[in-house]
Amino acid sequence: MKKLKFILFFFILLGCEKVIDIETDFNDTRLVVDANISKHRDSLNAKASVKLSETVPYFSNEESIINDAIVSIEINQKTHNLYYDNPTKLYVSDINFIENNSDFVLLIEHKNNNYTSSSKLVKTPKIESVVFGDRKSLNKDEVELKVTFTDPPEQGNYYLWKFGPKKSGKFDYLPALDKYINGNKFTFSFFIDKTEYLQDSDYINIEINGITEDYFNYLNILTSQAGAQNGRPFSTSSSVIKGNVVNNTNIENFPLGYFRVYEFDYFRLYKEDAPDGYFD
Repeated sequence: MKKLKFILFFFILLGCEKVIDIETDFNDTRLVVDANISKHRDSLNAKASVKLSETVPYFSNEESIINDAIVSIEINQKTHNLYYDNPTKLYVSDINFIENNSDFVLLIEHKNNNYTSSSKLVKTPKIESVVFGDRKSLNKDEVELKVTFTDPPEQGNYYLWKFGPKKSGKFDYLPALDKYINGNKFTFSFFIDKTEYLQDSDYINIEINGITEDYFNYLNILTSQAGAQNGRPFSTSSSVIKGNVVNNTNIENFPLGYFRVYEFDYFRLYKEDAPDGYFD
């Protein structure tokens, strides 16, 4: 499970996705969908990627990857077929042109079941700067990053921040909303563990994604469930979180996971930009 932290000074838990209690007899296998269409905020081109797997028993730490599904995406009634890329274990496709108000529909065929989900593009602001800060943490191995961006004036913007890579290519994720910063230029601090960051690379990549309120709430519940499962990200649990993907063939055998379409921006901060002695 990806590690999720929260910006406490403007984090508000809003709403709730529907949580359904089910029996955990493992005959109840479900499709797990992690589907994205992403584009840089300054580009018209996008990348579609879909990861498909099945739920596994509670004590398993392995994924059950699906590589034999038929996956496509409809954009304004035009179909884009995705192909399975074995090295990444993803279904992928390049999309050459994205319009802001387009309708995006995900279609999946697997084991005689048809799954669909729909979404619209969520825009994102520009990251204006990221610098190393001089504030100290109670953890002597943590150092400060100061991130600055300007929130658009529209009320109700939601973001997912991504920091990394850490060891083994892992990332930290930070859901946030603009409840108290709407329409303002804003700087926040994020502390990184220098024993985890800048070990396998000489830079830190800071990325912002625009997300919906529903996905923001979904991440909140996913985080609490991950803690309850003691870090077993692919196992079944006593409560199942419904995302925004529907099984049109058998509504009772609903899938897990989410389909989202978003803009992103990123800022790359290099180790050499740190003050002398910062990483001694």
